[in-house]
Amino acid sequence: MNKIFRFVRSYKILLFGIVFTLLMYSIVKDVHEIILVSSTHQNKCVPIIMYHQVKNTNLGKDVISPYEFESDLKYLKDNNYTTITMEQLIKYVYEDEELPPNPIILSFDDGYLSTYRYVYPLLQEYDMKIVLSIIGKSIDDFSKVSDNHIEYAYITWDQVQEMGRSGNVEVQNHTYNLHKVKNGRYGCYQKVDESLMDYEQLLTEDISKLQVKIDELTDKAPNTFTYPYGKYNDNTETVIKKLGFKASLSCTFGVNLISKDNPDKLFGLKRICRSHNKSIDNMISEGLKTLKYISE
Repeated sequence: MNKIFRFVRSYKILLFGIVFTLLMYSIVKDVHEIILVSSTHQNKCVPIIMYHQVKNTNLGKDVISPYEFESDLKYLKDNNYTTITMEQLIKYVYEDEELPPNPIILSFDDGYLSTYRYVYPLLQEYDMKIVLSIIGKSIDDFSKVSDNHIEYAYITWDQVQEMGRSGNVEVQNHTYNLHKVKNGRYGCYQKVDESLMDYEQLLTEDISKLQVKIDELTDKAPNTFTYPYGKYNDNTETVIKKLGFKASLSCTFGVNLISKDNPDKLFGLKRICRSHNKSIDNMISEGLKTLKYISE
């Protein structure tokens, strides 16, 4: 009986070893193929992580805790990632300026107060950068009242100015007042019966209003447009290019391959949504898998 037991145990160990070896081979093979694609076509692999709120309550799809965000920063530091801005990415494509090794972008949408209270101090501590896309009307509203409730409050223009001039936070445009679903419009998406002329006028007036405000406060006009809810079409992209934007952020899942000879790749950039209880290393790995399908 003991011999049978030892045989079964040895067999299980052997089987586990074979399965583990095959699994590791598959992972290494996938990563090797991704690196090969990137090297062959002289592309730069750039993951963009999408965050919204960082606070200690109501954790979920778009809300993680300060502890989780700090663990992300620790992981990036320990694995030699370098956080970059959209300005750096754009200059890589348009001005041939090199990027640091293992570039990654941490993007924050909307401009919640939690970004200032919890994220900003950690960025200073770890010497890292984020791209903050703000909603102008929300910042306007909370700049006029003394409401610091962490559950729903937004940052103020004073805080935008402070962070924007710190070197840790790059401020970008998320529309002045189109981040909503109202009167048949979904974010800044074009209505079915809306003419291109009317649509272009609407976008131009709204987006330009926020451009001017951010430029006044940070001495730098945004060069990247972040689509509310990730909703856009070809006309949206045409208009924002006319307004001078060099890049745009979507909500499509994936990792980006950026090429110096193709500026259009900077529009509709894919992002990885950082959710509660999802480790950043696993999410980056999942995003990297999408590159295989691009290359095939």
